[in-house]
Amino acid sequence: MKRHELLIEPDELRQHLDSPNLRLFDASVLFQAPEKGTAYDAYRRAHLPGAAFFDHARVSDPSSSGMFTVPDEQTLARSLGDLGIGNDHLVVFYATNQMMWATRAWWLLRYAGHRNVRVLNGILETWPHDTSDEETAYEPAVFETQLTPGMFVSAEEVLSAMGDDEVCTVNALPFELYTGATEVPYAKDGHITGSISHPFSELMDGHCLKPDDELKAIFADRMTGKRLITYCGGGVAATLNASAALLAGVEDVAVYDGSLSEWTARGLPLTAGESPG
Repeated sequence: MKRHELLIEPDELRQHLDSPNLRLFDASVLFQAPEKGTAYDAYRRAHLPGAAFFDHARVSDPSSSGMFTVPDEQTLARSLGDLGIGNDHLVVFYATNQMMWATRAWWLLRYAGHRNVRVLNGILETWPHDTSDEETAYEPAVFETQLTPGMFVSAEEVLSAMGDDEVCTVNALPFELYTGATEVPYAKDGHITGSISHPFSELMDGHCLKPDDELKAIFADRMTGKRLITYCGGGVAATLNASAALLAGVEDVAVYDGSLSEWTARGLPLTAGESPG
């Protein structure tokens, strides 16, 4: 994948801000104490000029126990259309805190069949131009899906990949969560058995993705097999690794949508410690 198919730099995005064909979204999610406010509260205070707020819950399966699970095709098409996204729009996502929230939205739209969607290389804090506090909501549009099913995989597909030398399954979480040294509810017992550690932070230069040549070197060192499956706690950080892998020239990449939240709930094989299994 070419870099411009995934990323857009701040100065280039600024040139598109007045385009009626642009659909610009703040895709942030903030995990913090309620008294500190939500991502939508932060959006209302400051965002890129003309940006609307992308609520991940609106494009997730309401019946799933996971926070950000891909819905059925009809629901996905309707939800994207309700947000004002049509097939011909240039769609750009950014986040206030971590680029992973924008890559999650990008991965979802690419899965849905949109081919003109990009992620700001950076976050709101690194935006070098003026911001706005004027809220935007786009008029509903019609979005026609053309799904790419292989971009997301199920737990059964991850299970079947165990022991397959052609598939490399990677954990995108920090190393201490991979090993189980630091416990959170979805990673208290370590990682999916047989998976390797590849923290998303290794792909970043500050709040931007590293240059393509550096990404290629990283994946050449870590990648085994021809197919890459990424996972994390809930299918968000995994999209950063998956997107970076595409830039690095890995062609067969998928995200395990349920990730550890589903895996641990189902009691599927986990391993603690540094060894990948």
